[in-house]
Amino acid sequence: MVIRNWQDATPTVGHETALIWSIFRQKGAAGLSEEEAPMLAASGFTLHMMQSRKAGDYHMHDDKEQIYYFTRGHGKMKIDDKIYPVEPGDAVHLPPHTYHQLINDSDDWIEHILVTVPVV
Repeated sequence: MVIRNWQDATPTVGHETALIWSIFRQKGAAGLSEEEAPMLAASGFTLHMMQSRKAGDYHMHDDKEQIYYFTRGHGKMKIDDKIYPVEPGDAVHLPPHTYHQLINDSDDWIEHILVTVPVV
């Protein structure tokens, strides 16, 4: 059992404009302690924040599914060339091979928890 605060993680920049705090990663992840990487099945439990008027890259994953859970702010997700509004409380499931992009078209930060699971 591990309890970890997101503020204990060192943020990185990913998808061009998102600040990412890796709260938990998959067991055995290179360079991470057992506290940082305790997960047996999921490969990531991360907090993402994006500044106002920014967008991430449009991409997809062949080998993983993801769940975005929005906790703050309003924006849009481009999913397979269709635009959907997102707001706090929304959960978005992305199966493998699904193109997606987060777009923050508001004047405030947007924040979400991202759960990533490899598909075997």
